[in-house]
Amino acid sequence: MNYWKHSLLSRKKFLGTPEDYLPIHKFLDSSKLFYFDIRHRILLHHTYGIDLCIEKFGEFVCNSDGRRVLVRDIAAEHCKEDLLGVVPTLNNWFKYVDDDLLGHIKPVQTADAKLKEFMLRPLLMSGLKSTLMITHSNFGIYLAKEFLGIDYALELAYHLQPTGINELLPYIKLVDRWQYTPDIKQLKDLDNESN
Repeated sequence: MNYWKHSLLSRKKFLGTPEDYLPIHKFLDSSKLFYFDIRHRILLHHTYGIDLCIEKFGEFVCNSDGRRVLVRDIAAEHCKEDLLGVVPTLNNWFKYVDDDLLGHIKPVQTADAKLKEFMLRPLLMSGLKSTLMITHSNFGIYLAKEFLGIDYALELAYHLQPTGINELLPYIKLVDRWQYTPDIKQLKDLDNESN
């Protein structure tokens, strides 16, 4: 599903206009800029991605109807719409990992506490070293730019000598049906409304 359809569904669920929700949905689907395949969802469609949305956009969005809507709820609905009603954790996504992935992840050694915390956050949330692929790749440099600024992104790029996320995502096995099945009913409801 594209971010515009997600925005239309948000309007239906939370009122306001689709544009009220577009930045959140664009961010959650920004991983498509790095990997245009359903596996892009591994990078932000989970509770860690929801946490990043709250950090980026704040706790609430005030829509054009004047209603305050939790960013958490908007981002969780995005996940549900793409993942058969599931809002997964990092552990849900990374439970079927090819062991060879770990050989491609080299943790960054930096003295900067802010950058170090940002880089280790997926590991701290999940306890799984494999989740570091999110921040220890070219996608991680993008996230560093979005959350810490260009100077941190450049520092990370210098330390990381990044592996492309497109090389790492195939190591994650999609086994569970929710990982590759959108909520078709919601899409059909949208199509019926526009006709």
